[in-house]
Amino acid sequence: VLLGDIRNRIGESKEWITVDVNPESDILKSLASSLYLIPQLKALFVEARLDFSLLGIGVHIDNASLMASTEEDAINMMLQALTKHHKKLLITIDEVTYNKDIAKFSHAMSSFASAGYDVYVLMTGLKENINAIKNESSLTFLYRAKVEELDRLNLITIKNSYKKVMKLDDDIASELAHISAGYSLAFQALGFHYWNEMCCTQDDDDVDMDVVLDELDATLSELAYDKIWSELSRNDRQILIAMSSLRQAEGPIKVDSIRKAIGMTSNTFTTYRNRLIEKGIVDGSDYGHLSFKLPRFWVFVDMMARG
Repeated sequence: VLLGDIRNRIGESKEWITVDVNPESDILKSLASSLYLIPQLKALFVEARLDFSLLGIGVHIDNASLMASTEEDAINMMLQALTKHHKKLLITIDEVTYNKDIAKFSHAMSSFASAGYDVYVLMTGLKENINAIKNESSLTFLYRAKVEELDRLNLITIKNSYKKVMKLDDDIASELAHISAGYSLAFQALGFHYWNEMCCTQDDDDVDMDVVLDELDATLSELAYDKIWSELSRNDRQILIAMSSLRQAEGPIKVDSIRKAIGMTSNTFTTYRNRLIEKGIVDGSDYGHLSFKLPRFWVFVDMMARG
């Protein structure tokens, strides 16, 4: 949502061109095609007699001033035309992962930046995927890129949003905000399911929270937790299952208790503990303790442990 909002706001300026690229595509080819399909840019390229027909973009131009033989050549020619007309380019990529296409893109961007073009990139992705890109020092452009980690949503803001939209009293709105744990998907899903339950009752006090929470758990499982679980190792899962069984109320769980429950050495445990913290699944900020960071993830873990 934030990425789209930034792209739309910047795109309102006449001096900016914005392009959103699918990370699963051939990024350079997709970027070149997307730029050519923008009507005002297509006119500039035709006026400059730029021929991209060898790449399957546009039509052949007789007596072309320049003819592109690769996607990188094509984008370079397009950026020259944009610079001549004082245009800046913002490229956005959502849910980026490290692959050969992102590597090619990074090398090309390094070349474009060295040429002095006004081209910028804004990407979003899971922390582990961004780190995989940042840890690849050969990707000069992206290696030097600044990273901003988005924290959980503010609980007071969530509470006020629930109060305003659903006309809830302060206590109920606070309870819902606490359940969401600041997780954006939980914030949206919980509000949706609570609203649906409100529509089925005559009084807010009659809302069945057990039904709401069951619906929330199902949504989180389907849209996020199943995927997260599938990417965890056996030892990752063992730690989480132990945490779920040892968990009491909302308090953190002693690391020693978790480690002893699964019979894991301290060194081995530290490796997997750090992995789970890095993935944003658990919180290790309380020294010697771990707690679940994702809302109601222990419910999902308990279900998976029972098979």
